[in-house]
Amino acid sequence: MVSDVQAGMKEIENFYQSVQGISDHEKLRPNFKLLREDVTLHLLRVAAGLDSMVLGEGQIMSQVKDAHRKGLEAKTIGSMLDQLFQLALSCGKRVRSETTMGRRAVSVSSAAIELARELIGPIDGDITVIGAGGMAQLCMKHLLRTKNCGRVKVLNRSSQRLETLKSISFKGGERLSTDDQFQNRYQSSATSCLTLVATSAPSYLLSYESFKEARDAAALVGPLKDCLIIDISVPRNVDPRIGELDGVTLKHADHLASVVTKNMKERAALVEEAEAIVFESLDEFHTWQRSRIVVPTIAGLREKIEAIRIEEISKGGNGAERANGCRQKEEAESVSRAIVNQILHHPTVQLKATKDYQVLKQQAEALRTLFNLDPLEEPNSKPTSKRHRPSRGEASFVNN
Repeated sequence: MVSDVQAGMKEIENFYQSVQGISDHEKLRPNFKLLREDVTLHLLRVAAGLDSMVLGEGQIMSQVKDAHRKGLEAKTIGSMLDQLFQLALSCGKRVRSETTMGRRAVSVSSAAIELARELIGPIDGDITVIGAGGMAQLCMKHLLRTKNCGRVKVLNRSSQRLETLKSISFKGGERLSTDDQFQNRYQSSATSCLTLVATSAPSYLLSYESFKEARDAAALVGPLKDCLIIDISVPRNVDPRIGELDGVTLKHADHLASVVTKNMKERAALVEEAEAIVFESLDEFHTWQRSRIVVPTIAGLREKIEAIRIEEISKGGNGAERANGCRQKEEAESVSRAIVNQILHHPTVQLKATKDYQVLKQQAEALRTLFNLDPLEEPNSKPTSKRHRPSRGEASFVNN
């Protein structure tokens, strides 16, 4: 937030000059710059998932929230940016709750869970996840927040990665189990209603012979349940022949591509709905932004003229009262108030009707100068509450 755009841009450029020794300096260097209303619109669209690499991508909300929090902690966010971030987060929530854009899978991990629901319905039996890396963790996250989902068993070759996994706070994490040994992967996957395989292993982790042996052994104990295996590993970690066994359905990453493509098309069709919410939020920010100039200016102007009115009435009040009684004084009060209202009517209407923020600032400052009013508060004042009184300033934004 700056009041002098050129000075602000120069300061940003000086910062990048000062960090030229950093190895990834060129990667950090901004490749586009936005000013004024474009800043507001950009942040609203980002929070809504409209400017993400993946349309409607949900993780961006947490990134915007994190940027807001860090800015407040570093005391680099003033009242206007604080209000803008709050509004952007609210806009993002509205887009995700009032449209179906955020409910359609567009990543491989979320598409795997969606495909599983389509093929087997409610996932209420035991689930095996082989792998504990980023992709596997996303699968766990989607599974654990699914209602009526069964126990999720995680098996991984590295015990250290499982220990790291235990430190992550998952919603529904009480259903997550990391006790099974990696060697038990055949028995676990052969008896689970759903098995998700997501590792970076260069070869099959589930071979045909060993998996068939585990299924046959389980059949001796009791009736076998149908088993769905989704292999999202690249290269594939599950022998394709496993899909030929009775009661076993095997899907891999290529099968998920159609789910992702279909959902991307559906999300694209919802952009218009999301855009409407974004522009409602933009209007809300403009209304708030203008009010922080209009309200104190009109209040200060009315206070100034009202003080003059009262002072002039008091000068002639005693004489008028002695000569003609209280009635004339009341009439003088009424007439003077009417005059004040007439004087204030046009500037009030004009200020409220002005849409352009920069023009509005100029008009307000002209009135404050002509009537010797106190100046508006200084730029970058600290936010005082969730719905605070904003600071002055002209927004500028740089992104990479």
